[in-house]
Amino acid sequence: MFKLESTFEDNLALFQAEAEQIDAECAKILFDNLRLLDSGGDSAPSRATIGEFHKAVLAALNDLSKPSGEDKA
Repeated sequence: MFKLESTFEDNLALFQAEAEQIDAECAKILFDNLRLLDSGGDSAPSRATIGEFHKAVLAALNDLSKPSGEDKA
């Protein structure tokens, strides 16, 4: 799947395609929120940034488990 000579973006696209085949809804949640971890440089994301990513993913996963007629709070 991954190729050492490929760019990060190319390998990420390959991973996304594989993840979508396994579970499209969960892949969408992951990749819709992955941008939250982009620190915009060489530095790692802060704990607060990682926490926001976790909260966003958890909220989206919780929404998946709600019956379709239930209002989102």
